[in-house]
Amino acid sequence: MMTTEMTTVLWDERAIQNAMLEFGRTLDAGDWEGHRACLKEVVAMDFKRLTGFDVVRVRADDWVEFAKQILSPVRRHHTYTNFRPRIEGDRAFLTLKQTSRHWKSSDTGNSDYTQYGSYDVWFDRVGESWKIDYLKHDFVWSDGNNALFDMREPALVAALERVFCEENFAAAAANPPI
Repeated sequence: MMTTEMTTVLWDERAIQNAMLEFGRTLDAGDWEGHRACLKEVVAMDFKRLTGFDVVRVRADDWVEFAKQILSPVRRHHTYTNFRPRIEGDRAFLTLKQTSRHWKSSDTGNSDYTQYGSYDVWFDRVGESWKIDYLKHDFVWSDGNNALFDMREPALVAALERVFCEENFAAAAANPPI
Protein backbone atom coordinates (compact mmCIF):
# COMPACT_ATOMS: atom_id res chain seq x y z
CA MET A 1 0.00 0.00 0.00
CA MET A 2 1.30 3.44 -0.93
CA THR A 3 1.91 6.08 1.73
CA THR A 4 -0.97 8.24 0.41
CA GLU A 5 -3.35 5.26 0.55
CA MET A 6 -2.21 4.39 4.08
CA THR A 7 -2.76 7.98 5.21
CA THR A 8 -6.26 7.99 3.71
CA VAL A 9 -7.12 4.68 5.41
CA LEU A 10 -5.80 5.92 8.77
CA TRP A 11 -7.66 9.22 8.36
CA ASP A 12 -10.93 7.46 7.56
CA GLU A 13 -10.50 4.95 10.40
CA ARG A 14 -9.96 7.83 12.82
CA ALA A 15 -12.92 9.77 11.44
CA ILE A 16 -15.18 6.72 11.82
CA GLN A 17 -13.97 6.12 15.38
CA ASN A 18 -14.58 9.79 16.20
CA ALA A 19 -18.06 9.64 14.66
CA MET A 20 -18.95 6.72 16.93
CA LEU A 21 -17.47 8.43 19.97
CA GLU A 22 -19.55 11.51 19.14
CA PHE A 23 -22.64 9.29 18.93
CA GLY A 24 -22.02 8.17 22.54
CA ARG A 25 -20.93 11.59 23.82
CA THR A 26 -24.09 13.22 22.53
CA LEU A 27 -26.27 10.50 24.09
CA ASP A 28 -24.60 11.04 27.45
CA ALA A 29 -24.74 14.84 27.24
CA GLY A 30 -28.34 14.96 26.06
CA ASP A 31 -27.11 16.89 23.02
CA TRP A 32 -29.95 15.75 20.78
CA GLU A 33 -29.08 18.10 17.92
CA GLY A 34 -25.50 16.81 17.98
CA HIS A 35 -26.80 13.25 18.18
CA ARG A 36 -28.99 13.83 15.14
CA ALA A 37 -25.89 15.05 13.25
CA CYS A 38 -24.33 11.59 13.67
CA LEU A 39 -27.06 9.98 11.56
CA LYS A 40 -28.14 9.97 7.93
CA GLU A 41 -31.61 11.35 7.12
CA VAL A 42 -33.12 7.86 7.30
CA VAL A 43 -31.46 5.12 9.35
CA ALA A 44 -31.94 1.43 9.97
CA MET A 45 -31.91 0.54 13.65
CA ASP A 46 -31.85 -2.97 15.09
CA PHE A 47 -32.50 -2.92 18.81
CA LYS A 48 -34.37 -6.23 18.84
CA ARG A 49 -32.41 -7.66 21.76
CA LEU A 50 -33.45 -4.67 23.85
CA THR A 51 -36.93 -3.86 22.54
CA GLY A 52 -38.17 -7.14 21.05
CA PHE A 53 -38.98 -5.30 17.81
CA ASP A 54 -37.51 -6.16 14.40
CA VAL A 55 -35.21 -3.78 12.56
CA VAL A 56 -36.80 -0.52 11.42
CA ARG A 57 -35.87 1.98 8.74
CA VAL A 58 -36.90 5.28 10.29
CA ARG A 59 -36.47 9.01 9.91
CA ALA A 60 -33.48 10.02 12.03
CA ASP A 61 -35.52 12.79 13.67
CA ASP A 62 -38.00 10.18 14.95
CA TRP A 63 -35.18 7.95 16.21
CA VAL A 64 -33.55 10.84 18.08
CA GLU A 65 -36.88 11.77 19.69
CA PHE A 66 -37.20 8.16 20.87
CA ALA A 67 -33.65 8.25 22.29
CA LYS A 68 -34.40 11.56 23.99
CA GLN A 69 -37.61 10.30 25.56
CA ILE A 70 -36.19 7.02 26.85
CA LEU A 71 -32.82 8.35 28.03
CA SER A 72 -33.55 11.86 29.36
CA PRO A 73 -35.00 10.63 32.68
CA VAL A 74 -31.79 8.72 33.50
CA ARG A 75 -28.16 9.67 33.85
CA ARG A 76 -26.10 7.71 31.34
CA HIS A 77 -22.55 6.80 30.49
CA HIS A 78 -21.60 4.97 27.27
CA THR A 79 -18.12 3.50 26.89
CA TYR A 80 -16.86 2.05 23.60
CA THR A 81 -13.80 -0.13 23.03
CA ASN A 82 -12.22 -2.56 20.54
CA PHE A 83 -12.92 -0.50 17.42
CA ARG A 84 -12.46 -2.54 14.24
CA PRO A 85 -13.45 -0.51 11.18
CA ARG A 86 -13.46 -1.95 7.67
CA ILE A 87 -13.67 0.59 4.87
CA GLU A 88 -14.87 -0.13 1.34
CA GLY A 89 -14.88 3.12 -0.63
CA ASP A 90 -17.60 5.38 0.77
CA ARG A 91 -19.09 2.63 2.96
CA ALA A 92 -17.62 1.39 6.23
CA PHE A 93 -18.44 -1.24 8.80
CA LEU A 94 -17.45 -0.96 12.45
CA THR A 95 -17.85 -3.46 15.21
CA LEU A 96 -17.09 -2.48 18.78
CA LYS A 97 -17.77 -3.40 22.37
CA GLN A 98 -19.99 -1.17 24.45
CA THR A 99 -20.97 -0.69 28.05
CA SER A 100 -24.03 1.44 28.66
CA ARG A 101 -24.62 2.54 32.24
CA HIS A 102 -27.85 4.18 33.38
CA TRP A 103 -28.70 5.62 36.78
CA LYS A 104 -31.82 7.11 38.33
CA SER A 105 -32.93 7.36 41.92
CA SER A 106 -35.51 4.64 42.35
CA ASP A 107 -37.77 3.14 44.97
CA THR A 108 -38.45 0.06 42.78
CA GLY A 109 -35.07 -1.62 43.19
CA ASN A 110 -31.49 -0.80 42.25
CA SER A 111 -30.78 2.70 41.01
CA ASP A 112 -28.62 1.47 38.14
CA TYR A 113 -28.94 -0.59 34.99
CA THR A 114 -25.96 -1.61 32.85
CA GLN A 115 -25.74 -3.34 29.48
CA TYR A 116 -22.58 -5.06 28.28
CA GLY A 117 -22.43 -5.91 24.60
CA SER A 118 -21.60 -4.67 21.15
CA TYR A 119 -22.62 -2.48 18.26
CA ASP A 120 -22.37 -3.36 14.58
CA VAL A 121 -22.50 -0.11 12.65
CA TRP A 122 -22.56 0.71 8.95
CA PHE A 123 -21.47 4.20 7.97
CA ASP A 124 -21.76 6.07 4.68
CA ARG A 125 -19.49 8.90 3.69
CA VAL A 126 -21.64 12.01 3.35
CA GLY A 127 -19.54 14.87 2.05
CA GLU A 128 -16.53 15.05 4.36
CA SER A 129 -18.23 13.19 7.22
CA TRP A 130 -19.12 9.62 8.09
CA LYS A 131 -22.79 9.19 9.09
CA ILE A 132 -24.50 6.18 10.62
CA ASP A 133 -26.75 4.35 8.16
CA TYR A 134 -27.41 1.17 10.19
CA LEU A 135 -26.79 0.34 13.82
CA LYS A 136 -27.35 -2.98 15.52
CA HIS A 137 -27.33 -2.89 19.31
CA ASP A 138 -26.76 -6.17 21.07
CA PHE A 139 -25.94 -6.97 24.63
CA VAL A 140 -24.46 -10.14 26.02
CA TRP A 141 -25.76 -9.51 29.51
CA SER A 142 -27.27 -6.79 31.60
CA ASP A 143 -27.17 -6.04 35.28
CA GLY A 144 -29.43 -4.00 37.50
CA ASN A 145 -32.90 -2.56 37.26
CA ASN A 146 -34.29 -1.99 33.75
CA ALA A 147 -37.47 -0.63 35.38
CA LEU A 148 -35.62 2.71 35.52
CA PHE A 149 -37.18 3.26 32.09
CA ASP A 150 -40.86 4.14 32.50
CA MET A 151 -42.32 2.58 29.36
CA ARG A 152 -45.76 4.05 30.22
CA GLU A 153 -44.62 7.69 30.00
CA PRO A 154 -46.89 9.25 27.33
CA ALA A 155 -44.16 11.07 25.37
CA LEU A 156 -42.07 7.88 25.28
CA VAL A 157 -45.08 5.80 24.19
CA ALA A 158 -45.72 8.28 21.35
CA ALA A 159 -42.07 8.13 20.27
CA LEU A 160 -42.13 4.31 20.39
CA GLU A 161 -45.24 4.26 18.22
CA ARG A 162 -43.60 6.53 15.61
CA VAL A 163 -40.43 4.41 15.46
CA PHE A 164 -41.72 0.85 15.82
CA CYS A 165 -44.63 0.94 13.38
CA GLU A 166 -45.62 -1.19 10.40
CA GLU A 167 -44.46 1.46 7.93
CA ASN A 168 -40.91 1.41 9.36
CA PHE A 169 -40.81 -2.40 9.57
CA ALA A 170 -41.92 -2.57 5.92
CA ALA A 171 -39.33 0.03 4.88
CA ALA A 172 -36.57 -2.04 6.51
CA ALA A 173 -37.82 -5.22 4.81
CA ALA A 174 -38.02 -3.49 1.41
CA ASN A 175 -34.59 -1.89 1.79
CA PRO A 176 -32.44 -4.20 3.94
CA PRO A 177 -29.74 -2.28 5.81
CA ILE A 178 -26.84 -4.47 4.68
